[in-house]
Amino acid sequence: MRNRVVVLAWAGFALSVAASLAQTSGSSFSSAVQPIFDRKCTKCHGMKDQKAKLNLSYGNAYAALVNVPSTEVPGMLRVKPGDPEASYLWLKLEHRAPKGSGMPKGFFFAGHLNQQDMDTIKAWISEGAQP
Repeated sequence: MRNRVVVLAWAGFALSVAASLAQTSGSSFSSAVQPIFDRKCTKCHGMKDQKAKLNLSYGNAYAALVNVPSTEVPGMLRVKPGDPEASYLWLKLEHRAPKGSGMPKGFFFAGHLNQQDMDTIKAWISEGAQP
């Protein structure tokens, strides 16, 4: 009986890991990343307000991010496909950017991204930042 419990526990763990990988693997910009920006970023980086000259609204975000120099650190790309650690966006989201504050700003605005959103964005960049 004890072996059966251990096997079931391991099976549950394996399913949980598989589900987590499925959520982050093959991340599409339009279906996985843009909805995060819509929920958390467009209040300050949208059609009306474009802080740091960055428009993350639908139809604009991808072209504004991928292989585009950051306005705060022009020597860094906002998103360097395949390399989150060299992507200014990722460093801003992790609050490790060499300049400026972390994003999203403050608890009173959009609030910080949850781990699933962070994993989705990191996977998208790591997998080549495809549209």
